[in-house]
Amino acid sequence: MPSNKLALHTIALLGLGVLPLHRPMPARAHAALTPPPAISAGVPMGSYVAVLANGEKLPWTTKVPAVNGLSHWARLDLAVLRLTPDGRYTLSYRYAQDVLDSRQPMTLPPARDELSVGRYADKGKSITFVPTTAKDRSDRIVTAQVVGPDIFLDKTVFVGERPFRVRLLFRRDPSLW
Repeated sequence: MPSNKLALHTIALLGLGVLPLHRPMPARAHAALTPPPAISAGVPMGSYVAVLANGEKLPWTTKVPAVNGLSHWARLDLAVLRLTPDGRYTLSYRYAQDVLDSRQPMTLPPARDELSVGRYADKGKSITFVPTTAKDRSDRIVTAQVVGPDIFLDKTVFVGERPFRVRLLFRRDPSLW
């Protein structure tokens, strides 16, 4: 390419912002381009998918005795946790549950979705989730443990009036962000 065409081509690219200028960038502009920090050592913002529930792979099905002759069945198909740089989270579940006659074959209704949104706070090796509560719900504050790159979240669900703990292991999935 002749030098005058190269100069015109370079000027056009600079005008489009494709080539960097050779001036130092102001500190505040550089800070705006810096990626968000991790919420704790080794746990970056993004989406996390539950891979285990109480030590078993998803989809996970469990039976909890209810009253005489009845059992509470539940199946967790999917759980996704999303952490954003502004301190907000979204936790979504796809599950099915029902109280069934223990003597009959188990057939669960179609899966339904549940969503919890709110704010989270990093406390070193733990993350505290504070949900935004709706008028018809009483979400509880939940604390999850950070172990290496993984997040262990204990969710307590009530079967009747009896608490039942489900421990979910979340792994980061960068393809979901």
